[in-house]
Order: sequence, then C-alpha cells, then structure tokens
Amino acid sequence: MDEFHYEQTVKQLGKLNERLRQLTETDYATAMYKGYSASGLTLAEVQAEISATESQISRLEERLQDLR
Repeated sequence: MDEFHYEQTVKQLGKLNERLRQLTETDYATAMYKGYSASGLTLAEVQAEISATESQISRLEERLQDLR
C-alpha cells in the first residue's frame, strides 16, 4: 500500500470511529429513551449499525497492522 492509500485508510478509520462514537453516545441512548434515534433508526437498527461499524473498523485496523 502506498502512502496515499495508507493516509486514505487512516482517514476512513477516523470517520468510522467518529460514526461509532455518535452511534453509541447519541443514537443508542436516544433510541433507548424514545424508541428511535435522532436519525429515525429503531434501537435494533442502531445496534445493527454499531455492529457493522465495529466490523469495518476491525478490518481496517487489521489492514493497517499488516503494513507495520
């Protein structure tokens, strides 16, 4: 992986981590309280998004780890 792709992967990882933070800190709590998140997702949908985002983060972290 060249420097450009490495930087792009790091940026993508940062965006995914921010998305996960929003899902866990805001959307999950709101969905628990109101039954839906600020973006209109149900609790089950928020949980599925959290799981999918965590999987994406893991894959990117593994890719970056392999480069070290």
